[in-house]
Amino acid sequence: MKYIYIFLIPTLLLLAACSSSDEPVPAPDPTYVVSGECMSLSFNMVTGSAITRSRADSQGHGETDSEFRDFEDGIDIRDLGIFVFAKIAGSTSDEKLVYKLTNLLDSDDARINIVAGGKGSYFVNLMIRKDDLKDVLDGYEITREGKSIISFRFLLLANCLQSGASATAKWDAITGQTYPTVIAQLAEWNFPMSDIYNADGGPDAETIYSNKKNHVPMFGTNMFAITEADLVYSTPGGRIYLGEVNLLRALAKVRVVDNIQEKDDYGYPCITSVEFLSSQSQARQLPAGALNYEDGQQVHTPNIFQENSNLTLAETYKLGTIPESWTITPSSQRTGNVFIGFVPEQRIGHPNNNVDEGMPVFHVTIANRKADTTMEYLDFYVPMTSYNGVNFSFGQNILRNHIYTLSVNDFGAKLNLQVDVVPYRSCVLEPFFGLDRD
Repeated sequence: MKYIYIFLIPTLLLLAACSSSDEPVPAPDPTYVVSGECMSLSFNMVTGSAITRSRADSQGHGETDSEFRDFEDGIDIRDLGIFVFAKIAGSTSDEKLVYKLTNLLDSDDARINIVAGGKGSYFVNLMIRKDDLKDVLDGYEITREGKSIISFRFLLLANCLQSGASATAKWDAITGQTYPTVIAQLAEWNFPMSDIYNADGGPDAETIYSNKKNHVPMFGTNMFAITEADLVYSTPGGRIYLGEVNLLRALAKVRVVDNIQEKDDYGYPCITSVEFLSSQSQARQLPAGALNYEDGQQVHTPNIFQENSNLTLAETYKLGTIPESWTITPSSQRTGNVFIGFVPEQRIGHPNNNVDEGMPVFHVTIANRKADTTMEYLDFYVPMTSYNGVNFSFGQNILRNHIYTLSVNDFGAKLNLQVDVVPYRSCVLEPFFGLDRD
């Protein structure tokens, strides 16, 4: 699976490596930072796709890369929520909220110091007050001599707010003071596909997926254990390195590859357009089982907004073409365009138990140049359940952060097809790419 990584890295190293030489690095307010009164952490928020490692999911599927990187990997910094929870490791109590930030660009909170390292790269230096931590640890005071391990949980939501709603009001409504209560409140959130899908766009994916929002919604959480001594000795100049938080995309990607053989000199026959008939018009920001989600894992259960098994009520989404330089499909496995789109999690099955119908459906249009040079346009409807007597291996659900590919290899009265489903590959995000605040 491809993830967005939020790194928590020592500040001095970052500033030496990445800060602009002609841009001063603001220091935390010295009147606020008192040695031993604050614990210092640091986030480096950048985006990109340099591959560091690959995981296969539990079904043995290999992983693959993103193609439309700005949409699939980008983070709108205006639409980012950061929650920090803490408890004493080993305790059976819930993690309690010790810090919440949802207005990163406009914050005047003295605990936050934002440093711009260049286009698409931001260093967020976070300080947690010792007294605030003491409160959530039920009066337990951190000391240099203390032997307890403190467990911190970071919860991140990116690109998740529905457009048109007041971001402040939406975040203010998340009033939970423990991780389970915050997750329960966020679980009620949803976003309409119309926020990201432009029905008037096309034929390219960039215009189809450039509407009120320009990036796929994401969710991530991870836990880190820190000794008391490390917390006490941390300073703005020696921040604690915690690790990574992987962000899981809330949508799946669907692809159709034109691999029709024996094209003429004009490139015909070829796929001219693709539509996806979906049972869902909205999606959930959080994955199923978000409360127990473990960092870096794929999901195998969908979090479906609303069950719908009526094909006549299907939402239709166009898939858009992408440049050849973007595609993950080798040139040997395609003879024409690659079409991509993004859809919510949903069932793959037979509406009303009618085995003669399947849902969702790919609607593929092929242009064929006949011998007399006239053009004919052929429409094929391919359910994700099966086609032409062959059952597909897409599974029972479309799952977030997975990629579903249909390759059209030939056509006649029916299409000759090949299907595949893979999760995104993990990645380290390159500096100077992907963060958006315009």
